[in-house]
Amino acid sequence: CSGTVVSGGAADLVVTAAHCVTSGPGPAAYADLEYAPAYRNGTAPYGVWKAARVTLDPRWTGGADPDLDVAFIELAPRDGKRVTDVVGAERIAFGTPGSGTVRLTGYPDGADDPLTCLGTMTRRADGQLRVACTGYAPGTSGTPWLTDFDRDAQTWTVVGVIGGYQLGGDTDDVSYSPYFGADVQHLYQQALQAA
Repeated sequence: CSGTVVSGGAADLVVTAAHCVTSGPGPAAYADLEYAPAYRNGTAPYGVWKAARVTLDPRWTGGADPDLDVAFIELAPRDGKRVTDVVGAERIAFGTPGSGTVRLTGYPDGADDPLTCLGTMTRRADGQLRVACTGYAPGTSGTPWLTDFDRDAQTWTVVGVIGGYQLGGDTDDVSYSPYFGADVQHLYQQALQAA
């Protein structure tokens, strides 16, 4: 799966799809979860960071609600440093219109290089987000949907992640995301409070 570091005050948080962490009922087993920022060609230039805690909505763990296929993973410090001190963090937004251009960069299974696409995000009748981007095969779950690049801060705003409907899409050319509304915002706040 893919994911991205998002701003979280004192917390080092990665946002990804909940199905990347657990696919069924019960607590998430995150002891083996690791995050490698900017992974490319078999190398992790910023090191590998271990998960310290995972925040999931009970409606995902209890019933796989596609609207809550979102997880926040708190990363443990590495060599006395926080991941945000090393690679920075993207902003995260909730309650956006759910339309417009998004940038997706994710890692298909077996690929050493990320795949990047610019696409037009639309909102489905059920509230899920949709974008057509070619080649987003398994492994790209959790890929962030990025908008509003800030040139001064060199950061994007995360408004979704590949997941949700059909676990993010049952073809490689159309991807979905849960809408980042009040429920996902509440989950983010829980992750911050747990840190």
